[in-house]
Amino acid sequence: MARRRDDSPFGRYRDDFPEREFEERVEARRKRTVKSPKSPPDPRKAPGRSEQNRGEHNKAPLLLRILAWGGVILLCFVAGFIGTSRMLKMLESQSLLKTDDRGRNRQELSAALGSERSGAQLDMQKVTLSLFYPKNDALAEQRAEIISRTSEENIQDAIHKLLELSGFFSDETRLRHVFRNVDTVYLDFSGPFISALGAVGAKPSTLFITGVVRTLRDNFPPITKVRFLVDSRITSTGAPVDLTATWQLPRQ
Repeated sequence: MARRRDDSPFGRYRDDFPEREFEERVEARRKRTVKSPKSPPDPRKAPGRSEQNRGEHNKAPLLLRILAWGGVILLCFVAGFIGTSRMLKMLESQSLLKTDDRGRNRQELSAALGSERSGAQLDMQKVTLSLFYPKNDALAEQRAEIISRTSEENIQDAIHKLLELSGFFSDETRLRHVFRNVDTVYLDFSGPFISALGAVGAKPSTLFITGVVRTLRDNFPPITKVRFLVDSRITSTGAPVDLTATWQLPRQ
């Protein structure tokens, strides 16, 4: 027996659930099952940012960190200095480090300096000079050793020895300065030089001046001429010989 369309169960379902409404509900269910794309994370909620902020808040001030590092460096320096000192003392006590050349007190230091000076004087070059001086109305010759220095200082030492060998000059008669100009030398004596020459007379004075010229010519070439000054001036007042002239020996 044939049934009417309205009597079939499919017909009832279709009446209760229209086809369009059924499709809309299926489509809505399908959309709900599809996962929606993730939204970009909020930078304020990033886990690393909160930890970084907490670290910045927990950092010590810059000045305090500088002082801390300075204290560490100073501690390392002091520790190294103390360690080195103790190591040197230990090596010295075990005779592994020689310190024989180090003075332990003022006496040892003075002795060491004295030995060095004496050794330096021995190492200095010495020269032998031929000195000519008046003796028994003639010129006598004597050899003397002096420590070689500059030419002017060597001339000054030679003249001082001549003053001593002559025997008629006091300790106040000194050679003040020496000046050289090629073959001419200027000898500047102190004031008592003229009075000493006046006391002994013309002949001893002439012999003395001749001895000075010959001593300088034979020992300090190319010197051949001598000028005599008194207190840095050219004068002959009170002297038995002419001190204003240039003295030199005749050519041989």
